[in-house]
Amino acid sequence: MNRSGRKDKGNGNGINIPVTDIEETTVETTEDEPVETEPVTISREEYEALTARAAHSREQYLLAVADFENFRKRAEKEKTDIVCFANENLIYKLLPVLDNLQRALSIELDQAGIDSVLEGVRMVSDQLYSVLGACGLEPVDAVGGLFDPQYHEAVGVLPSLEHDEGTVISELQKGYSLKGKILRPSMVHVAGPPSGDKDNEGDN
Repeated sequence: MNRSGRKDKGNGNGINIPVTDIEETTVETTEDEPVETEPVTISREEYEALTARAAHSREQYLLAVADFENFRKRAEKEKTDIVCFANENLIYKLLPVLDNLQRALSIELDQAGIDSVLEGVRMVSDQLYSVLGACGLEPVDAVGGLFDPQYHEAVGVLPSLEHDEGTVISELQKGYSLKGKILRPSMVHVAGPPSGDKDNEGDN
């Protein structure tokens, strides 16, 4: 035992090595104590270069944000279009069936029993219209309106005294739109100037 009252540790050979007392010390720090930093001095050229770099970085960031927003809007629109026009090809293939039903209904027959057949065809046509209408199919208005190349396809111009020039006077094949998008334009005849007008123009 040494003078401090502690036992000395042996080294295994019978020699005692005294353990010196170590005073425990703590360093107290104050959180509110400001940290002193040395000011950094830069030249005007360096300052302007850093300012320009910061402005460029901000511009790049704003462009990236704008590009991402445009991409998000395009993705949402494409998703909406896929949902809206998923059945476009199917509906387009069904249009000839609808055309044939309409042609059958337009035939005037007087034989007995034909009325029941026509009634059955009419029911099928109404059912088909109902199914396609639920998918967003709508007929394009044609006869009586002005010719519009966005909605009509002119297959001929007929001289007319009863209609204004450019008026759709007959429809050869009905046109349709799907959820506001033209799926097929109407095939129409358009009113032209009366044939007498052309003769008079030639005489003058």
